[in-house]
Amino acid sequence: MIYRTKSILNPAGEKIHFDLRYTEGTADAPVIIILHGFKGFKDWGFFPDLATSLAYSDYVTITLNFSRNGIGSDGKSFNNLEAFANNTISHELADVQTVIQAIKQGKIDNHAINPDAIGLIGHSRGGAVALLTALENEDDIGAVVTWAAVGNLYCYSEEQIKQWQQQGYIEVVNQRTGQVLRMNKSYLDDLEANKQKFDLYGRIEDLEIPTLFIHGSDDTTISPEESEMLHEKCGAYSKRLEIIEGSDHTFGIKHPFEKSTEAYAVARDLTESWFDRHLKY
Repeated sequence: MIYRTKSILNPAGEKIHFDLRYTEGTADAPVIIILHGFKGFKDWGFFPDLATSLAYSDYVTITLNFSRNGIGSDGKSFNNLEAFANNTISHELADVQTVIQAIKQGKIDNHAINPDAIGLIGHSRGGAVALLTALENEDDIGAVVTWAAVGNLYCYSEEQIKQWQQQGYIEVVNQRTGQVLRMNKSYLDDLEANKQKFDLYGRIEDLEIPTLFIHGSDDTTISPEESEMLHEKCGAYSKRLEIIEGSDHTFGIKHPFEKSTEAYAVARDLTESWFDRHLKY
């Protein structure tokens, strides 16, 4: 297994750190970009295992840290709190676009990657970012898979919006670390400035890329109804919805990853089969 951690600069001059995985001798293979969600990071829980599993199935995988996800220079600690506070959906979209362009331009292991066969996986808010990216890159993305995707990015309460407007930020708790984190009003401003662009339920009718939606039936973080609605409205001829019974938001996986679960194994295998069908041609 070839495993390298690399970085590239986004348009703001910030580093996007990512892990690249593929097996020895891989050439001209499809590449899958894996996107974490809110308060997530590339090394959380199932992401390394998922990336490795797909790499052993003859894919190149790229798991990235969004440049403002809050992870510090050591790649593990959640201590870049100013970056986290200043993150926006548009900024995450720009990060993914930077990676896609680097692939298309042969700047990321061009001998191993087929730049005409790119897939996206996104978990939670990363699922929304994956779908929005696909809508903006119909000619470059061959298939999409979402895990427990956010369908409605405008999910904040009137009280939270009032706090944003009055004090310039809101606070959220990182349940894993116990940290209280700020989200600056720039996040809300970005949502307000892009109401049409970020309207996934409205825009997904135009998505023609093969898309698989996976969600746990017992997800209390993001309701499975959001994936059900996305699937219902998705305009792709090849689309599929899989609700995994009894599963939660992370398919039973916690951080650090210790062992697989039945729900996670089902999600991983469904994902691999989807890409086998739509990216290997």
